[in-house]
Order: sequence, then C-alpha cells, then structure tokens
Amino acid sequence: MNIEINNKKIIVHNLTRRGFSIGEVMLSVFILGVAMVTILSLYSNSLRYLFDERDSVIASMLAQEGVELARNIRDNNWADRSSVTDVTPMAFDNFGSSPSNNCNVDINSTSISCGVADKKLYINGSNFYVHSGGTLTKFSRRMTLDFNNTDASDSSSVTVTSLVTWNYSGPPGSKNDCTIENKCVFSESILTDWGSGT
Repeated sequence: MNIEINNKKIIVHNLTRRGFSIGEVMLSVFILGVAMVTILSLYSNSLRYLFDERDSVIASMLAQEGVELARNIRDNNWADRSSVTDVTPMAFDNFGSSPSNNCNVDINSTSISCGVADKKLYINGSNFYVHSGGTLTKFSRRMTLDFNNTDASDSSSVTVTSLVTWNYSGPPGSKNDCTIENKCVFSESILTDWGSGT
C-alpha cells in the first residue's frame, strides 16, 4: 500500500500475518494420527510374525529332538547287550508292545511312555525341555509309534513320528492335521531293528 504525504511517497507494508486456520490444524492432526496408527499396526504385525517364526523354528527342533531321543533309546538297547553276538535283546524293547499315538519322551527318559495324558513341555533348571517339572511353556509334543509288522516283538522297523504344537493345546491326533496354520510341525523317521548284532 502506498501513501503520499506532502508529495513524498511512503510505502507501508501490510504487517498483518496470516496463521493456520483451525481446519488446517485439524486436518494435519488427522493425517498424522492415521499415519502413526498405520505405522504402529505394521510394527505390531511384524513382531507377531517374528515371534511365530521363532516359535516355528523351536517347534521344528523339538520335533526332531523327539525322533532323535527315540533313536537314542533304540541305540542304547543294542549297546546294553550282554555280548556282541547276543541278538536276543530287541532294539524296540523300551518302545512298548503295540502301536500307539499317545506317547512322549524327553531327555530324562530311558523308554518311551505311551498312554500318558500330559504332553506339555516344561523348561527345567538346566534349560532342557522335559515333560514334567520346571516352567510350563507353550509347546506340547506327542509321539506316535507305528510298528511295520502286526506284532512289535518281531517287528523289523518302527515309524516314529514326533508332533509339536505351540498353541497352548495338545498336538492333533495325526500328522495330516499338523500344519503351520494350526501352529503344528512334525518330524518322522523309520528306525530299523538292526537284526544281526555282529
């Protein structure tokens, strides 16, 4: 704005300053809020998936451990023979006498226990997963034994399946129902009797 006083031109600047309107402030807060909620939601989902992947890896190792513990029992049965030529001790003596889908085994076991109700895994004072004592975990392990002959006493092999879940409930009845979606994994191995002992 120009003002003339006594033939002198005086320039006056408009000193009024314009700020943000309440509507602009509200819109900015809304956009910032939506962005923060989206970022926190993505972060939360990422953490959940990370924990699920961690639990999946732990469960896979526990399933493999179950099979390896069964293999160790078979191996110890052969190591406990009275002589090298003794073939009478069956490798599956401590596996029970018939097929079962309701078994468990842990590091303290010298035989596989079948027909037991509790399959939950606990962490003991030595940080090992066991079926009793210690701190309860979200993991459960169920073993199934399938002797490849009708009579376990003359069986030449047994299929050992170890199912592990991490959903605070027991594993399903069969490996067909064991999926990552159900928070379940399994490991399976066929153990032979070895036969000759020589």
